[in-house]
Amino acid sequence: MPVQQTETTRPWTFDARAGAVYGLMTAAWYTVPDLVERRGTRALLKTACGVAGAVVLLRTGEGRQAIDGVRKVRDALRDTEGTDAAAGTTALWEQASDDAPDNTLHSLTPVEITPGGKVAIVVGAAAVLGATTAFAVVGEKGAYRWGERMRARGVRAPHLRVGLVLGAAAAALGGLVPASEDD
Repeated sequence: MPVQQTETTRPWTFDARAGAVYGLMTAAWYTVPDLVERRGTRALLKTACGVAGAVVLLRTGEGRQAIDGVRKVRDALRDTEGTDAAAGTTALWEQASDDAPDNTLHSLTPVEITPGGKVAIVVGAAAVLGATTAFAVVGEKGAYRWGERMRARGVRAPHLRVGLVLGAAAAALGGLVPASEDD
């Protein structure tokens, strides 16, 4: 059943540069065990893959949006320096809600979070972070074992093959971005 376009849904586009960066970075990441046997050296090379990918990714449209967002937050925080915490929070809220006339934040009001609510937020965030980390570790171990099973069967460059499969998936998913409202 096709999805109907409404005012709240936007079509997706493909950012080829972001897709290429995600795909190449993922393929390189998973190919490292074929190149280096020592675990510490592998960790160093994987770190280099991640850092290089992040630096290149900052040059894509998605990266520029992230940089702009960080700058806006930085500027808003600088504007509130020297004010008390409550006034600073209100100023940030008003600035966020005044970005556009149709911004849904206009209808919302800031709320006070009780100490119990803060604890719940921290516990929830820790649970999400823990689950995400566990999922990543299980995925990493699974990908490594997949390559090692192929190596045991005598397949040449088994981790490269795993990297190419996962890199293709990362390229396809990483390049998908919501179409801008200007399109």
